[in-house]
Amino acid sequence: MTRPRTRDIAVSLALGAIILGLAACAGESGTSAPATPGASAPIAGSQVTPTTAGTDAATDTPATLSCEAILPAETVEAFTDAGWTSRQDPFYVGNTELTGGLQCIWGNPEVASDDVQVYGWAPLTGDEAQQVTDELTAQGWVESEENGATYFVAPDDASTGMAYRLTDDELTVSDTKQGLLLIEWPPAG
Repeated sequence: MTRPRTRDIAVSLALGAIILGLAACAGESGTSAPATPGASAPIAGSQVTPTTAGTDAATDTPATLSCEAILPAETVEAFTDAGWTSRQDPFYVGNTELTGGLQCIWGNPEVASDDVQVYGWAPLTGDEAQQVTDELTAQGWVESEENGATYFVAPDDASTGMAYRLTDDELTVSDTKQGLLLIEWPPAG
């Protein structure tokens, strides 16, 4: 089996796990709790620790890193209005876990579908930046420099449009390169 084929299978398995995870969010009874902007919480055993940084401009109180906090309020509102909730996981790039970060999978837990969106943020040290760069390069991700940041997009033969944005002190991820523009942490203010 060639390397690109193995990568396609790995991506397919990862997407399948996401779909199954969202279906599991519906619970054993097949129903879920009503969607609320605060519905995001670490999954059991995820070891995601909420991080406080910046302030919430609306309330002038410290903001806590969460799936809702890294996205514009309008985006979160559109997701919740559509019945979507988020699942918060630790932020991994390959086998490298970025401590203090989170990856969010948004979707409708009542519908088994690949109709999900992924957003994530993690703080980054120089050593971690090198590890991430090495990991993505070894996997064949396409690297480019734009506006003072390094972008990695999935290879053309991949079945996903995932993209990463790496700066001096942070890494963001989304299921599309355009989606990276939505992620902001800490909040402005």
